[in-house]
Amino acid sequence: MSFSVQPDEIVGIADRVRLALDDALDRSHALRDAVEALDVVLGGLPPARAAFDEVARARVQLSRGIVSRGRSALSVLRSVVLAYVEADGEMAVSTTRAETGSTAFDPARFGRAPR
Repeated sequence: MSFSVQPDEIVGIADRVRLALDDALDRSHALRDAVEALDVVLGGLPPARAAFDEVARARVQLSRGIVSRGRSALSVLRSVVLAYVEADGEMAVSTTRAETGSTAFDPARFGRAPR
């Protein structure tokens, strides 16, 4: 079966994206742990701690948001690809049925007389 969109290629790319998002989440956890450890060390230096927190905590939240939204996008992509493949399969069955059924294509209906 030939598709105008190749679902197997999309699934392969989506799988690589999923693995990259998993890796990004692991790195986000490592970043969060490092930020928390540095936060403790900077406890005696309130101005440095506040400045660091302002920058670092926002990056931790951003990385977690990227992973969350990326996973949501992959979920939607999965649904779209499944619907596409299912609709294409249904169309193929309908076309085959129409070709073999009693309601065969009549070119005269479109202004051409049959030969």
